[in-house]
Amino acid sequence: MKPYPLILLIIVSLLAASCMQATPALPPVVVAEPAPTLSESTAVPATPAYEPVFEAAPCPFTLPPDEVEGETLTCGFVVVPEERSDPESPSIRIALAVFKSESDSPAPDPVILLSGGPGEKTLANAVAASSILAGFRGDRDLIIFDQRGVGLSEPALECPEHLEALFDMLDEADSSAALRMSYDALMACGDRLVAEGHNLSAYNTTANAADVDDIRRALGYEQLNLYGGSYGSLLSQAVLRDYPASVRSAILGAVLPAQKSFLVQSSLTTTDAVLRLLDQCAADEACSAAYPDLTQVLYDTIEHLNDEPVPVTLTNPLDGQDYDALLTGDDVFADLVTFLYFTDIIPVLPQAISDVANGDYELMTQLSSQRLALFDALSRGMELSVLCAEDLIGVTAADVLDARTQIPPQLAGRDDPEDALEYGLFGVCQNWPVAQADPSIKRPVSSQVPTLLLEGEMDPVTPPSFAREVAGNLGNSRLYIFPGVGHNVLVGSRCAFDIAQDFLADPAAEPDSSCLDDLGGVVFDLPVETAGQITLKPVTNAASGLSSVAPEQWEEVGPGTFLRRENALDPTALVFDVLPTDADQVPQFLAAQLALDEAPEGIDQREANGLAWDLYSLEVQGIVVDFAVAGREQGGSLLILLQSRPEERDGLLESVLLPAVDELRIIEAGGGSG
Repeated sequence: MKPYPLILLIIVSLLAASCMQATPALPPVVVAEPAPTLSESTAVPATPAYEPVFEAAPCPFTLPPDEVEGETLTCGFVVVPEERSDPESPSIRIALAVFKSESDSPAPDPVILLSGGPGEKTLANAVAASSILAGFRGDRDLIIFDQRGVGLSEPALECPEHLEALFDMLDEADSSAALRMSYDALMACGDRLVAEGHNLSAYNTTANAADVDDIRRALGYEQLNLYGGSYGSLLSQAVLRDYPASVRSAILGAVLPAQKSFLVQSSLTTTDAVLRLLDQCAADEACSAAYPDLTQVLYDTIEHLNDEPVPVTLTNPLDGQDYDALLTGDDVFADLVTFLYFTDIIPVLPQAISDVANGDYELMTQLSSQRLALFDALSRGMELSVLCAEDLIGVTAADVLDARTQIPPQLAGRDDPEDALEYGLFGVCQNWPVAQADPSIKRPVSSQVPTLLLEGEMDPVTPPSFAREVAGNLGNSRLYIFPGVGHNVLVGSRCAFDIAQDFLADPAAEPDSSCLDDLGGVVFDLPVETAGQITLKPVTNAASGLSSVAPEQWEEVGPGTFLRRENALDPTALVFDVLPTDADQVPQFLAAQLALDEAPEGIDQREANGLAWDLYSLEVQGIVVDFAVAGREQGGSLLILLQSRPEERDGLLESVLLPAVDELRIIEAGGGSG
């Protein structure tokens, strides 16, 4: 199955679905004084006195045309106890989708995606996730699920009070007032969840690990292959600890050690990552010449904007709604940290800093707008239930304040330290209604299950040193580090994905890592002159049996898909392909994919090469999408689609889309996206 190409470029690299001379596989790292480990032999739970049950249900998302419910995928719920130690506890329902392997004789052990967060909503984006991980489906099934308390699982521990507060805080000039708004909203959420009868202490990593094994049992698999990134890597370690016999192999990305406190460490790792970015720009002759003294420029800019925030308008990429906001220095730092997650965006960050310093806020405003898409990406009640029970074990207020003193003052934030302690995550967790987990969960996990660790050099929250620390206790592990790559390793690096696929085929063998030889670090975006008149060249989509024209300088990133890429945030793209959907149904299909209330109306018609084309236009998330559709005699339809910014739409329509329509030829019988 090919990843479906439509509208993959509208939201810039967020998600879902997330990268380079890389460090070769490292030998196990020896820690001078290792902490006691919790080994798989001492931690296997007793056989549970219940049977998890799978209940099929309609898939809760729009299926692309090459998926058939009941044939290529199955959706539903696995029903388990909320508290496994209490037979009388309520049942909860874990929402999942199983994307079937494309093979006629698939391997018996599927890949299961263990998402990050904690609390990341995954199932609503299952189609995008399955497209990103499509390579895994060549040989085995792919299981995507929402963890307990998350997203479409029942119950979901949502905090709408806090979501509302996040948007209300966008134009709040007083940082202490904003902190208190966030704190009060979270406390109200916790009180409501308890009043509704939820036992928040039942939502933790140990229970999540048991859910993973229960999914395996309920679906009838003997073993699983784990793929977990960020918090998912921590959950993977818990599954390795508690259910080693159920795991054939594990792939860990953006690795978080069990013994670390995210709250304490993240303030240090994010600072280190931003400074590493600035150091790499300074060491790059072209970047340094374009953006000189960038570290001092950033410090000065943060201080200035914290003293005098700039009013901006942010646009939520999920629904197109505009918000009045204030751009502060802290927002600039938050944007840098957020987009160090996404490898494709890293090259543009020095320009974003330089532009703001020179009074040009457009690029940073784009980044801040994209960050709004993350506000509702987590089920906040589940996130806090996990973090507050586990992350702060053994952590004191003095530890939190001491970490702050190690950060350059410009990057430490404008919040008063005592306010940040009382109303930030530490203060929230002092009052969140969960019991502290057993301290033994903070011990490093020891395992002999074949494990692959993949780490991005630029990762702002789980740096390579974390992966080395975890690898030191995994006796059958291999670690690869990718220069220039951010937090989302498999999304950001084709090489990382190829290594993961090779590992899955034979976890006992060293994977083919030859792709590392040709990889370098960050190639920074530099100021360029705006392109003049567009020159078109003949192009072919051999997969679909089509030929047409595309701009000579645009990059072909897949069959029939071309990106302009003036910078990492440029949405301009041209796509031409064959769809299995009939021509008159394409507008409705696109409307469903984009969550539009109604299908777009046709704006024009065009005859070209014996084909009758209908032209449509719509605007979504601040981007204009023009597309032309023509039917085929053998069924299905031909599609040519152009994405552009509103101010460039008319010119690109005339110079790119309409010529592509006029020049489209069918060069082979058949063809299609399926």
